[in-house]
Amino acid sequence: MSAAVAHGAPDVSGVVDLDLLQGELDAARGQVEMWCAQRELSMKEAVAAHKTNMMEAEEQYVRLVEKEKDLAASGEEAQRRKEYERGELEALREEAAQAKELGEGLPQQLQALREQVRREEQELEGKVRALEGEEAVERRTLDAHLTAVAAYGDRLGLRFEIGDAEDLKFFFRNVDPNAHAREFMVAVRVRASGGYELTDADPDVEALTALLEECNKNDNLSKFVRGARAEFRKLVAADEVRAAAARAAEEAKKMPPLPAVALEPAPTPLRALGEDMVPL
Repeated sequence: MSAAVAHGAPDVSGVVDLDLLQGELDAARGQVEMWCAQRELSMKEAVAAHKTNMMEAEEQYVRLVEKEKDLAASGEEAQRRKEYERGELEALREEAAQAKELGEGLPQQLQALREQVRREEQELEGKVRALEGEEAVERRTLDAHLTAVAAYGDRLGLRFEIGDAEDLKFFFRNVDPNAHAREFMVAVRVRASGGYELTDADPDVEALTALLEECNKNDNLSKFVRGARAEFRKLVAADEVRAAAARAAEEAKKMPPLPAVALEPAPTPLRALGEDMVPL
């Protein structure tokens, strides 16, 4: 301002509001900058849209190329299928011609087949009758075995059961005279190396291990079952003896004491004959 006054310029400070003018300039500058930013954003969006369109166009081009390849492969497959079907058609024509040739001698072949079928039917009827006879014998044998097993189970109270661990369980009843329904159990399982192993016993009896070892040596499971029943019976008998002894002891405690008996004096010892004699 001082420079302008020095050169003789007119002083307009009183006519123009410089602050207002500066504000308008700043507002105009802000609008220009906003317009520039919007243009720059529009250009960036246009570039991004262009890139997106280019990528989509490239993807579509790739899909079209792949589709062209698929169509070419389908055409080749159709050509191969056509050639294969043409070969099949030729083969069917040859088979039809052969069937026509064979059909001329078909009546003679049918007659031979009827004779063969008749012979086979006769042979089959004979085998069926033989099998029916064998089945009748096997059925009678099975009935006899089932009857024997049922009688054995009723009298000795023996039954079998397959456990969850694939072990064979033997249940014995009629072992305890005081409780016929009481069951004694022993379970064995087949070992992969052969023989049997003891898996459970109720009640536990030490002699069962030795019986099973003997069974593995002699391969006689029936003898092991009989021995197990005998051991259970011995256990019950021992329990009965202990119970009888306990009852006798209890009864003895309840009996009144016996009266005291006076003891006789000890006899005078006898002296040998001639012990006090004086020699002559």
